[in-house]
Amino acid sequence: MTEPKVSRPPRKSAYFVLAILVALIIGGWSAYWAVGRGIVSDVIRNGVKVAEADGGSLECGNQQLGGYPFRFELTCTPFRMDKNGEWYFINELRGVALAYNPTHVIFEATGPAEATFGQAGPAYSAHWKTAQASVIAKDSKPSKLDAVFKEPKLTYTIGDQSVEFDAELTEAHMRRVEGNEDALDLSLLVTGLTAGQVSDEVPLDISLVMQLPEGSKLLDGKVRNIADLMVDEELKVNVSNLHLKSGEFSVKTGGDLVIDRQGRLNGTLPLVITGIHQLEDVLRPLFPQGSKTLESLQKTAMSIGQGSAVNGVPTLKIPVTIENGRARIAFFDLGPVPQLIIKESGS
Repeated sequence: MTEPKVSRPPRKSAYFVLAILVALIIGGWSAYWAVGRGIVSDVIRNGVKVAEADGGSLECGNQQLGGYPFRFELTCTPFRMDKNGEWYFINELRGVALAYNPTHVIFEATGPAEATFGQAGPAYSAHWKTAQASVIAKDSKPSKLDAVFKEPKLTYTIGDQSVEFDAELTEAHMRRVEGNEDALDLSLLVTGLTAGQVSDEVPLDISLVMQLPEGSKLLDGKVRNIADLMVDEELKVNVSNLHLKSGEFSVKTGGDLVIDRQGRLNGTLPLVITGIHQLEDVLRPLFPQGSKTLESLQKTAMSIGQGSAVNGVPTLKIPVTIENGRARIAFFDLGPVPQLIIKESGS
């Protein structure tokens, strides 16, 4: 008979080697985290110096940097930035990145927030229930951005006039177009929007999907106004889908638009309008006070539009042409549409 083998207890040296490996891993990870923490601190300091050199300021109040061992967490309470007469404020801003994937950063913000664009420019103030944004970087620059605001409230003020907007949910998504680094895909979703005369009982839902052929500069942070997006004195916008809906009323369209240096729209949009009798009442707050464009559109569309019915609701299909900021259906002039405010590039 063979004698059974007796297992030998592990050598003490094996435990010693394992302990050394664990210590090296922990020490190496701690060093990596400390280096990353230092890089974040350097970025903030450099940002402050650059802002001051340009005659502005950047403040990360009550700065806290933590998250060890698996995250980098930066909290600014508050966050302020002032540059060339433009002023931005967020009550609290938090940024979180996983230490093993620092190219993906999650931002959270606690309101209120304010932005002022010079003494004569517009001012914004905002509140919300929750606000989160996700930024993914590729090749050392942002490639994707997603932002979600729950129950946002925005007040837009210019001069002595102000408009308040409320919504249940607002989402914005940006993506660089694969194979074309200059182009940007952009989508916007707003549900439960109320503003001005829009009824709280039948709020407006907005869905927009479009592409900016030269819009990637938005993700690069190189855009301060619409003029920075222009090429050869114009901005091209390819609208894949625009859908406005409020109760039985809805408008669907899509097409290519061009915005000129004066902020005027140019292009042709085929409109599919359901519940045309509600058009003026629903969209009135989105147009300047006293504008007759919606009234003209509603009357003209009902008189010459190609009509049908969807679920018993009157539906019209009409092409609207916009030229130098004025809308028309065939030879019927509808009047001016709202112009965008264009500042000089770099101003």
